[in-house]
Amino acid sequence: MRNYSLVLLGSIVLALVACEQPVPRSTSADDDYYNLTAYVQQEKQRLQATQPAVLKSVQTENEPAETLQTDSLNWDEELTVFEEADISKPTLREYYTREEESLPDGSIAVTYFKKQDAEAPVEHLYLVLSPEKKVQHLEATLLDQNILFYSRRKAMLDANPQSGNLESYQVTGVQKLIFGDSLHYSVQANL
Repeated sequence: MRNYSLVLLGSIVLALVACEQPVPRSTSADDDYYNLTAYVQQEKQRLQATQPAVLKSVQTENEPAETLQTDSLNWDEELTVFEEADISKPTLREYYTREEESLPDGSIAVTYFKKQDAEAPVEHLYLVLSPEKKVQHLEATLLDQNILFYSRRKAMLDANPQSGNLESYQVTGVQKLIFGDSLHYSVQANL
C-alpha cells in the first residue's frame, strides 16, 4: 500500500510539473518587430489635433486624378492600411523571416518576407528606422483574397528622420469581386 501511495504521489508531482506555465519568451524577440500600430495611432492623434494642410490625389482606373488641398481629413480612415501592415503581433511573427541591414547614415533597413504557404495578410514589409528607432520609410504589400474577393495593395509612407512625423504616403492597389471587374486605384498625399 505504501508503494502505491508513493507512486500516486510521484504521479501527481509529475502532472503538476507538466502543467507549469512556460517561461515567457525574452523581450529581445519584441525588438525584432516594430510596433506599427502604436506609431500609426500616435500619428493619427497628432494629425487630428494639428489638422495640417494636405495635398491629396485620388485616381481610379484610367480616369484623370482628382487633386484637392484640404486641412480636414479623417486620419483614422486615411492611415488604417498602415495599421493593417503591423506584423508585431505574437500570433503573426512565426509567418515571417527577417533581414536587417545597417545603412551608411546609421539607419537600419529591416525587411520581413512572408513564409511560403503562410496564412497572413502582409506579404512583404520594408522599414527604414533612424538610429533613434523612428520611422523614416515604410513599404508594405498586403493581400486579401477569398472565394468572392481579391485585393492587393502596396502602401508606402515617408516620415521626417528626426521626428518620425508623417510627411507623405501613397497607396496603390487593385480589388475585384468574383462577379465584377477589377478596380485599380491610387491615393497620394503630401503634408
